[in-house]
Amino acid sequence: MEELTWARLILAFAVMMAASISDWRTRTAGDGHWYLLGIGGSLLMGVQLWQEGAPWIYMVCLGLITLVFLDLLWDRPGIFEDGINPLPLVLYAATVVGYAYLSLEHFGEGRYWTMVSVPLLILLFFILYQLDVIKGGADAKALIALSLVFPLYPSLPGLPLLSLNDPAALTVLPFPVLVLFNGAILTLLVPLGMLILNLGRRDLRFPLMLFGVRMDLEEARGKQVWPMERVDDGRLRTSLFPRSDDETDWEGLRAAGVLRPWVTPKVPFLIPLTLALPFSLLAGNLLLYLMGA
Repeated sequence: MEELTWARLILAFAVMMAASISDWRTRTAGDGHWYLLGIGGSLLMGVQLWQEGAPWIYMVCLGLITLVFLDLLWDRPGIFEDGINPLPLVLYAATVVGYAYLSLEHFGEGRYWTMVSVPLLILLFFILYQLDVIKGGADAKALIALSLVFPLYPSLPGLPLLSLNDPAALTVLPFPVLVLFNGAILTLLVPLGMLILNLGRRDLRFPLMLFGVRMDLEEARGKQVWPMERVDDGRLRTSLFPRSDDETDWEGLRAAGVLRPWVTPKVPFLIPLTLALPFSLLAGNLLLYLMGA
């Protein structure tokens, strides 16, 4: 099954990289990325189930949960909006029935928990998005798609490099959740990078130097950055975490004599999520390793 693991990793990293580049350049990552990622992952899982000779209900449940995934990407009216929307209602009812039959007939057998983990992960990421824990819609869609790509923890010889005392503990946290966790850790490295960059440039102003850089005003206008300085009631104020909905007043800064304002780059979370894929494969669960698990 090592070939399928490599296929999953290549598919996930290639699509996530393309989506990250799109998000960096245009501030959007089209749903086509997630269609490709989710359907591709589902097909690979189908191949694995077929090779293992899994009962027919496994294939049915895989097909149903893939349709649920596609429905989540589809911009349609709600099930009970303006009456009853029967198509998604039938789909979700059929999915519940399919998984109920799977549980009755094959509870705990073979890939049962693998199949059950997919809808649970989709539900988890959907809830985290609704609670605004996951901020961007593209981030949530990426993680939901990864749930179809990695229903199994990717296992390759010699990996992860940070081995645990109990190797089974590595699979306690589903791989898509580990990617989210490690993506959040990687974002914490941004202040370190900013600090090193600003020390090299001798732009020393704490704590702004941990979260941004100084940039010529005209250059900043054409960059994907937020100003960390703004003119408010005639006074120059600073903000470590400028709000994305604040209107950028470059002319106000110029009038105040600020020709090299401090700015912070607009780094989509999709980028650390993408980097977290190989990081998670290579390093594994950093928290469990530090805890000595």
